[in-house]
Amino acid sequence: MKQDERRRVTGKIRVHAGGFGFVLAQEGDDLFIPSDAMHTALDGDTVTAQQVRTIPGKNPIGRVTEVVHREQQMIIGTFQSIPGGGRVLSDDARLPVPLFIPKELLEPKSRRTRAPRDKEVVSAELLRWKTGDAHPTGRILEVLGSSRDADIDVRIAARSRGFPLEFPRQAEEEAEALLKAKIRKEKRSREDLRGLTCITIDPDTARDFDDALSVEQLDSGLFEVGVHIADVSWYVRENSALDREAAKRGTSVYLVDHVIPMLPEVLSNDLCSLRPGEDRLAFSVMMTLNSRGDVCRYRIVETVIRSSCRLTYAEAEEIISGTSHRYARTVSTLMLLSQVLRRQREEMGSIDFDVSEPVLSLDEKGIPYEMKPRQRLDANRLVEEFMLLANRTVAGHMVRKKREHLPFVFRVHEQPKEQDMRSFLTVLETLGIHYRIEGALKSDDYRKILDIIENLDFRDFVEKVALRAMTKASYSTKNIGHFGLAFEAYTHFTSPIRRYPDLLVHRLLKLYARESRPGDLGELKRRMEQLCASSFERELQAVQAEREYVRTKAMQFLSRKVGTVCEGVISGVTSFGIFVELSGYLIDGLVHISTIPGDRYVYDKEAYQLKGENTSSVYRLGDRVKVKIVSVSVEERKAVFSLA
Repeated sequence: MKQDERRRVTGKIRVHAGGFGFVLAQEGDDLFIPSDAMHTALDGDTVTAQQVRTIPGKNPIGRVTEVVHREQQMIIGTFQSIPGGGRVLSDDARLPVPLFIPKELLEPKSRRTRAPRDKEVVSAELLRWKTGDAHPTGRILEVLGSSRDADIDVRIAARSRGFPLEFPRQAEEEAEALLKAKIRKEKRSREDLRGLTCITIDPDTARDFDDALSVEQLDSGLFEVGVHIADVSWYVRENSALDREAAKRGTSVYLVDHVIPMLPEVLSNDLCSLRPGEDRLAFSVMMTLNSRGDVCRYRIVETVIRSSCRLTYAEAEEIISGTSHRYARTVSTLMLLSQVLRRQREEMGSIDFDVSEPVLSLDEKGIPYEMKPRQRLDANRLVEEFMLLANRTVAGHMVRKKREHLPFVFRVHEQPKEQDMRSFLTVLETLGIHYRIEGALKSDDYRKILDIIENLDFRDFVEKVALRAMTKASYSTKNIGHFGLAFEAYTHFTSPIRRYPDLLVHRLLKLYARESRPGDLGELKRRMEQLCASSFERELQAVQAEREYVRTKAMQFLSRKVGTVCEGVISGVTSFGIFVELSGYLIDGLVHISTIPGDRYVYDKEAYQLKGENTSSVYRLGDRVKVKIVSVSVEERKAVFSLA
């Protein structure tokens, strides 16, 4: 046996919807685990796996030998009565067998729910699954409702990823008590910016306004820009019931027209929302910019503000386009400065992905009636630039002041792995784009590639492949910079209503402003490291919940389009067929290799294509094709197409 085939890896396993997984290795390549080598592992479990085979240019193949720690214990599925109890049938390929529920464990612990009935959707806890067991054993946790309920998809998406739909009673009581909080004395101790013209720019449906912008041109010709963020940390005190629940959730989850908030609505939609005409406590970054977009000086200060106006993105876009408005001058000045900032970022090599995403419109019953690509307006870019600038300024503040010995929460992004980058460049070559990297990979290489494909039909596809080739940004107490943005230091400061790391950053800034060397730094650093890890984990789960919900709704929409012919782009090529993403809907489906007419096709994995044995017909990544929607399975979130 080869040396590398004796390699053992212990780490978390990430299981994909197809049933296969990857064991995340601290050193070396991650191990690919086929679906028949999963042992009893579930997504998020800590496992030990043995490498069994290597394939040049691919992840080594392994098999799980032991589940060291069981992470995912909640299973969502349909309940079915059987002799001796019941079973839960999950649609999730990550649990390939039914969960058996003994009769004595059918009644949930919680008084808020009851024993399930046949065909109801439930959440269940996995109690035992050992090698040799025919089925895992569990107990019922909660009855989520009937599959016909309007919001059942929301409940499934939330609970399957561990996000509670209700707040603990103690947290709710703390939030209600804050309505009586007296902020008059606190306002007197802060810098009063209520005289500034501050505006909020948010989506049409937003109910929480956690950031506001102001701009003034000084006598010197410089511009003072203010990014004002709701001071959530004044209300949510460390280790309170509200804080513990926020840390547990880690983030708000956005499911089309539903929000599962990190904080109760009393805070997110009222006390901490920067509503027009109301005094609000804020944490402001006041930056003086020159005409090149350089920050000449800055202040990070606790303030009290009063928003002058709330604009939607569409309203701000109209003002940018020339529509008259009371605050047109403010919006126009911010727009001009944001364009300067964006050009400056581009010159640094900062990557600006513009990947289209599907936007769904749902009726009152939760049924999708429209689906189209999201438009990214100039107003969106305006807000994004100033949020980036504020986050970068706050992170730079910790670095420039020689405070890196003090624990802090940075948003970091590592350079892509060499193997992933090689695969991406190979994909580009199959599309006729030959790009050579000179020396070490830089973010500017990505930006140049995006410039090359700017006006090509398969631009969206290439951007998605590029994103998949990159590592995920995460949180860390160690500043290693942000590769994608080409920033030496970056953090998340601007959304404490919906992201727990931002709340931590606010607290740390206040702590260090009061004390030059606060308490036990070792203990503080250990706690921040734990919270960085847990926040990143919750972020990943939130992203998965959002994707799964959108996929479910997209399939509900497509199920009414069976028989329709659509244009699309080949987004994936496998040994069993091609995946085609529909251009108008940005959702993909499978064209099975057996249904492709005219020849017998062979998979060429090196060129990412299917090639006819007897003809010159080729189906490659990025090719435009027309397909017919043949069938749709909402439960499995899968669509089957045929070439038209």
